[in-house]
Amino acid sequence: MSAALAQILVDANRTRTPVQYRADLEPAGQADCYDIQASVARDLGASVAGWKCGIQDGGKIIFGAPIFASNTRASGEKWNMPKGQSLKIEVEIAIRLGKDLPPRPNKPYSREEILDATAEIFAGIELVGSRFANVADAPFRARLADNFNQAGYVTSKGATNFAAFDLSKLRSKLWIDGALVHDAAATHQQGDPLVVVVAWASNQIDRLGGLKAGQFITTGTLNKPPAVDRPALIEIEIEHLGRTSLQIEN
Repeated sequence: MSAALAQILVDANRTRTPVQYRADLEPAGQADCYDIQASVARDLGASVAGWKCGIQDGGKIIFGAPIFASNTRASGEKWNMPKGQSLKIEVEIAIRLGKDLPPRPNKPYSREEILDATAEIFAGIELVGSRFANVADAPFRARLADNFNQAGYVTSKGATNFAAFDLSKLRSKLWIDGALVHDAAATHQQGDPLVVVVAWASNQIDRLGGLKAGQFITTGTLNKPPAVDRPALIEIEIEHLGRTSLQIEN
């Protein structure tokens, strides 16, 4: 494990001050990324409230990253953003687990099993931000070690009766200070947002205890994420799933 990168990420999390990425910090492989994620969480005393997951390179890379409870807000709460920094805002469909989904090698989960383990589906806001000041210079493995640019997440109460929903077609909206900046039918990269959940549940290799009842899993953005670098009221709505809001303050 890259102890140097782990310590840099711990310090950046504690001070909320981005640091410069250097090429010599790149993790040796994907397993190293998960060791770093766990080391940072342990040193910060952070608990895992949820997970973000994704698929890259035509399905060859399946990844997950923890969302810390300390970086999670409920709808209507506030987020303090240090002056001079910015966040990208993603409108996302998220599920909350009602059952554990333990790793089970060589026996992939089905979409039906994921839905059976889901207690609710809700409209979530992901706050995307890196601990690297020069994140464009950071390769995939470095960003994965840094919880894949996960800065924060906003949860809400969602739908518990969701069997009839076509998650690939739900309309979503985003307002910033009352101005509508996104309004479109779902345009998830994978079509069905649950594809990434099924993939990660079936291939989970984290070092933080896996997918547990009560945790949420977010499925990826439905919009082209705008950047916010000032105090602002963020509001989203996803068809059938309700509204979620966050007040960003300096």
